[in-house]
Amino acid sequence: MNGLSSHTGSPLVLSDAKGLGQAVRRARKASGLTQTGLAGLAGTGPRFIGDLERGKPGVEFGKVLDVLAVLGLRLLLSGEAT
Repeated sequence: MNGLSSHTGSPLVLSDAKGLGQAVRRARKASGLTQTGLAGLAGTGPRFIGDLERGKPGVEFGKVLDVLAVLGLRLLLSGEAT
């Protein structure tokens, strides 16, 4: 299982970049942030946030981790077979 966990600890099972983007968008909106506001806090640009939320597969992983940290999300990986 590959998942993203929120500050509540509820895991989300993700299978692609689009799912990650949707989770980021939900967390951003729940935090009351605009794409521009999140970009400023994470040290990225608004275009990067838009690309991430649209599930663009080529986004820079280090920046993704910065965005997740700002939103209070953590990425969990598991080697369990599905």
